[in-house]
Amino acid sequence: MLSKGTRNQYFATICANLSTLIYGLSVGWLSPNLELLLSDATPLSSGVISSSEAGWIGSIGTVGCVVAVLICGWVAEMVGRKAALVLIGVTQLASWVVVLFASDLTMIYAFRILGGFAGGGTFSIVPMFVSEISEDRIRGTLGAILSITCNLGILIGFILCYYLDYYTVTYIALAFCILFSVGCMFLPESPQYLITKEKKERAIESLCFYRGEDDQESSKFLSELARFKDTQSSATKDSNGRVQLHIKDLLSKPTLKGILICVIVMMFHPMSGSVPLITFTDSIFRESGSDLPPATCAMIVAAIQLVGSYVSSVTVDKAGRKVLLITSALGCAICSATMGTYTFLNVVGVDLTYFKWIPVTTLSGLVFITAIGIAIVPFIIMPEILDPRVRGFVITWCLLEFHAVAFMVVKLFPTVVEKFGLYSVMWFFSCCCVAAATFVIFYVPETKGKSFEEITESLDSEKKNVPKRTSLDV
Repeated sequence: MLSKGTRNQYFATICANLSTLIYGLSVGWLSPNLELLLSDATPLSSGVISSSEAGWIGSIGTVGCVVAVLICGWVAEMVGRKAALVLIGVTQLASWVVVLFASDLTMIYAFRILGGFAGGGTFSIVPMFVSEISEDRIRGTLGAILSITCNLGILIGFILCYYLDYYTVTYIALAFCILFSVGCMFLPESPQYLITKEKKERAIESLCFYRGEDDQESSKFLSELARFKDTQSSATKDSNGRVQLHIKDLLSKPTLKGILICVIVMMFHPMSGSVPLITFTDSIFRESGSDLPPATCAMIVAAIQLVGSYVSSVTVDKAGRKVLLITSALGCAICSATMGTYTFLNVVGVDLTYFKWIPVTTLSGLVFITAIGIAIVPFIIMPEILDPRVRGFVITWCLLEFHAVAFMVVKLFPTVVEKFGLYSVMWFFSCCCVAAATFVIFYVPETKGKSFEEITESLDSEKKNVPKRTSLDV
């Protein structure tokens, strides 16, 4: 049976990740509804949209993501992680209200930008919040819930949009938004954040909740408080005692190496090919020559992606982050190469009658293997290897990079496929995945079950053993 503290950590993590489920729902909404908006049955009074406009609908959400990373990151640092989560909930609620009353393309763009804002905020704040409330032994498992809820939302979005009408789906999404916004109000703030703001009493209360500790004098409890206090006391402060980021905080060897790792691993997911796959699921399966209906293929892919994220959650604290990243990257390379080869043979006229199962199998394999590693592990690693003093700043810029690359990939995907063929694009993604696996093998440290001090040691071969404190005068 789970301890009280563990139950509280799971509860807070699931509650925070309702925002991720709602974002996944908006992603799942996109593929089937793009086909609806392109058809004569469009719900827009302005009429049928063009293929170019459909491309903008698919990619414009990243504009909101970029804005969210800056705004939500600032709110999280100045007001708190909890306030940033509430902001995300309000934005998600507004986005679905907009789509409920959408009558023209401009309102659909607004829905996508607001939804992108909520998504960018979610992937910026939730991993940070979860990392700060988690114990080392279950930090990876709790971090992987982000992927489970996102993929569950995508699957729910596909199912609802294919079997329910346009407006019913919107009402269901609004109900999820209200549930998330209310739930966030009852979560205690991150104890690590409270310590940085020198709110010691509230930090102790918060840590008691997340650890289920009744004895505030236990060595384990005091040791964890000591770690938070050490980080806060060494930070640069202004004349008013507020923590400031100084250039010297970024120049130590472990910090520089951690930043480099974050910058590179955040490109793994958008460059694996899974992002445009989910965005343009219907058209990709038609292009590949699969006999299965696009709706069926989309739901199969989403379900398999959900299974992959679950596998990641139960293995990330056992197999380790590095193993999952390498396995995932190499698996994606094989799947992309296979899909590219099949599409090429189909284009040149080779008889593939007995191999019609390959598109759905390889693309399902791609999203599954992506989900167990490169789709989620980078978000787990980032808060683990970054010094808390620079964590918010570096994560903000890494997420800006992530969304910029995702935007370019999604926006250029239809154009490049039309000009060079789907097979060329899939082969390119395969090469990117091989490069990703190579980088992980030689440069990414294992962080499974390690404290920040132990991870810092692994990033700095010249660093001496870090003494562990067991008490703190509070």
